[in-house]
Amino acid sequence: MTVPPEQPPSIPPPPEPPASGGEGHAPASDAPAAGARWARLPRLAVLAVGVVLGAAVTGGCWLAVSLADGDASPAGEAFGTRGTLTLADSSFSLLAEGEDCTGLDGYSDIQRGAQVNVTGANGTLVATGELQGGKKTALGCEFPFAIEGIPQGSKFYTVEVSHRGGLTQTEDELRSGGLAFTLGND
Repeated sequence: MTVPPEQPPSIPPPPEPPASGGEGHAPASDAPAAGARWARLPRLAVLAVGVVLGAAVTGGCWLAVSLADGDASPAGEAFGTRGTLTLADSSFSLLAEGEDCTGLDGYSDIQRGAQVNVTGANGTLVATGELQGGKKTALGCEFPFAIEGIPQGSKFYTVEVSHRGGLTQTEDELRSGGLAFTLGND
């Protein structure tokens, strides 16, 4: 008795695509594996999906780092502060106490609406306010300001009016208000 030689198993050929007169898609029951689906997409579409996913991951990492450095806080945990900027200049001596005034010449940026910025310990802008209208006082022209929405938890904060340099304060100092900037030489 002779034993027939062992034959490899027979693998049927892949099915022929349906004859539809053009490039067609196989019915859903013959859908290729997920990896093959990506291969059928245009490269630009795959690139766009990759960019969107990359941006989402980057944004999530940025948010986690921002929350970890102590300059951001959960909603509802913010506070405000108040202060003044006094422009000490002899040009205001002719004005009566309480009269409206504004910065002149080299101080023309000191006026109603000038921005007041608050940055956290890492230098990130965390809140803004603006100067109110100036009034003549015994010390010069005084501009009050108020800043709301300062997130708690930073090691310190720097408050800067216009581009004139800032005062660095702790959270407790800011909460108590009473910030006092003075510009000028009188």
